[in-house]
Order: sequence, then C-alpha cells, then structure tokens
Amino acid sequence: MTKQEYMQNLQEKLERFGQELQEEILEDYRQHFAEGENEGKSQEEIIEELGNIEDMIRELSEEDLPEEFSKRTLDPGSRTDVREGAEAEHSRDAGNTEMNRSFSYSGFYKAIILEGKAANVTIARSGDDRIHVEYEAKGVSSQLNYEYYQYEEDGTFYAGVRRKKGIREEDDSEEKLVKVTLFGRTIISYGNIGNFGGDGQSVNLTVKVPKGIPRLVIKVGSGNLNISGVELESLEGNSGSGNVVLNEVVADRLKAHTGSGNITAEHTEFISAGFDTGSGNVKAEKIKGRELKCGTGSGNIEVDSAVAEYRLATGSGSIRARAVGAVERVDLSSGSGSIRLELEGGSGAWRLRFGAAPEAFMWHGKMRTA
Repeated sequence: MTKQEYMQNLQEKLERFGQELQEEILEDYRQHFAEGENEGKSQEEIIEELGNIEDMIRELSEEDLPEEFSKRTLDPGSRTDVREGAEAEHSRDAGNTEMNRSFSYSGFYKAIILEGKAANVTIARSGDDRIHVEYEAKGVSSQLNYEYYQYEEDGTFYAGVRRKKGIREEDDSEEKLVKVTLFGRTIISYGNIGNFGGDGQSVNLTVKVPKGIPRLVIKVGSGNLNISGVELESLEGNSGSGNVVLNEVVADRLKAHTGSGNITAEHTEFISAGFDTGSGNVKAEKIKGRELKCGTGSGNIEVDSAVAEYRLATGSGSIRARAVGAVERVDLSSGSGSIRLELEGGSGAWRLRFGAAPEAFMWHGKMRTA
C-alpha cells in the first residue's frame, strides 16, 4: 500500500466524524509521514508504524459521531471497546453541575494505573472479565477545568481525572468529548469538571477490576481511596492527604500510603504488606499474612491479625497489637506513646524489641524467647 492509498483510506473512514476531528487526525498522520520520510524511512515502514486504521477508528468516542451514527456497533474482536448507550449515563442539571459517565473495556492487561488528582477513587471487583470505569461529578462549577481520561499503552491500562492545561472561560459550557493523541499512545478525554473539594462538591472515579490483572497502582491527590474485593499479585495505593480503606483484598504484595489521612484494613490477606501515613492512624483488623509493617509519624496503630512478623512504629502515638497464631518476630517502637501487646495461641520462637520506656509496656499471654 502506498502513502496516497493509505491516506485516502483514512479519509474515507473518518467521513462519519465531525470536520474538526477529521482534519486534526489527518494532519497528525501527514506530520508522521513527513517526519518518517525525513528520517529516511520508506512508506511501507511508516504505514507499519501507524498501524491498522480500523483499530484507531474503534477507539474514537461515539459522542463525536453525528446523530445518525450514534448507535454504531463495535467489532467484537476489538481489544478495547468503549461502550455507551445502555452502559453509559450522562446527566447534567440546568446549572451544568452534575455528570455521570461509564465505560467498559475488554482485553488482558499486565497492569492498571489510576490517577485521581482531583477525585475520590473507589476500586471494586468486576462481575465479568471487563474493566468498568465510571466518572461522576456532583455540584461542580465550570470555573476550573479538569478532564477524565483513559488509554492503553504497552499492555498497561491507564485511567484517571486530572486538571487540563489552561483555564476555560466562565461562559464556555461546551464539553470536550474526545481528544486523540496517536501513534502508540491514544488518549480519549470525556468531559470537563470544575472546582473540586468545595461545599457540596465531589468528583468520583470508580473502577471495577476483573480477576487476573497482576498489578494495580492508584494515586490520589487529596481525595479518599477505597479498595474492596480485588485479588492481585501487587497492589499499591497512595493518597496525598485522604483516607485509604482496604476491605477483603488479597494481594501478594500490598502497600498503602497517605500523607496525613488514616489507613484502615479489614479482612485482607497478603504475603507482605506495608501501611504508612504521615500523621494519621493505622487500623488493621482480621488480616493475615507473612510480614506486616505499619508506620505513622504521630498517629496511633491498632492491629488485630494473624501475621508471622510485625514491624510497628509511631513517632508519638500509641500501639495496640493483638497477634494470633505463631509469631516469629515482633518489633514495636513508639517515641512517647504507650505499647500494649497481646499474644494468643502459637508456640513458635520469637523476638521482641520495644522502642518506648519500659513503664509504658503492657502485655498479655505466654512468651517464649529464642
């Protein structure tokens, strides 16, 4: 296929889309051909880099189609299907302050990376083999500008909410429905949202994760992070200042961090887990695993678990730990708070290290040192 034939095919496939989007994509392809030719590449090599036109077309938003094409059906063999209609709802009140959108995606990914710089993030288990993404904004004005996005790159699925570059005019209520960056990295942008965190305002990102995804990473700015019902090899959740909640999570490697919020874990299983907060509290109940590390700068730590090795440390707060079953190592440290340790069951050899004054210790149960 020649460059002329390829571009003609592309133009024909884009005819059902809006004129502005058509020209934007065609110009991107022209520039890619020009850059490739300057580097001495053949037309065949450039076309191979650009890839299959049908694959790119399938990733464009249905919202950008004229009304007569709004019900187009995606090919069942596509790697990523953006489903709207029955699977998506979009509601906005007269003041343009509410929005709800949901999409679903098929295909296996080696990792999912989510970013909620301007949102609360909720992670749950998917009821099928698809990734489901829902964006919701309530009570949000248009003075500031954020965007929703999702894309895939190198076998990794990305989604999130972030602030757009620049500031929209107050009377600009038009919603940006699609933004496409081509050649190996496709970004589809749905919707603008405004002031986050004010009275009665909330922006939420909910993602349902299917079984079999090896790795999940979540980064939240000032919002809260809630994770429940997922099973993975590796899970890492971070919040700048919000709370992190884990419930019925299973992961070989588990990490949760927040700058100043609280961390709560319940009914969670792991091989190794680390819970760390700058100034909040850490509470872990009915959890089990091989190794548990909890740290806080000034908060309290409360643990009720069946874990072999404990490393719990607080700068000025208190520690209360109940260990069930065989314990191999307990390392507890508090700069000025009290430490209470309760051991129940098990007869394995283990070691203790306390980092506070001896008079602050309380313990219950039978001890046998190595």
